Amino acid sequence: MSLWVLIKNLKFQYLISLILLFFRHPFFSYSFFSATFLTLKVTQNKFPNIHGNHNKANAFRHCLWNVLIAKKCYRFHNKINEVLDWTKKITDLHEDLNPNEVLAKQMDLKNNALGREWFLVLKNKNLKQIESFLIDKLVFAVKINSNSDLHKINNLVFLED
Repeated sequence: MSLWVLIKNLKFQYLISLILLFFRHPFFSYSFFSATFLTLKVTQNKFPNIHGNHNKANAFRHCLWNVLIAKKCYRFHNKINEVLDWTKKITDLHEDLNPNEVLAKQMDLKNNALGREWFLVLKNKNLKQIESFLIDKLVFAVKINSNSDLHKINNLVFLED
């Protein structure tokens, strides 16, 4: 889906929410875009052309994205709770804006939350260390289905091999 199509299909309330989030925290907005591009670059290098599916590569991408957004925002603002709150707001909004099946959305939200949780451990690590940490976590990733209780799972989750 192109950026223009996404913008044209935005509900007015989401567009306002997005604009307000970006204008309230311009440095966080810069961090968001920087982290997004870096996440896509890293994920494409590690998992060429497969991270767009609902697989382990996608779980890695969502988790890394949240870690990097929080890490980049943390450079500008040292209050971890505020950084994590903003990261949650912007990534939750992303999930609201992108049409996805219910289970796929829940999977993305779970992996996003783990990224924010693991940021607390990874905030002083470099990119290679973060990548290595998350690759190690993929070994324990759990394949879920509609009957899975995501609240009881403390690992990355995915839908398809």
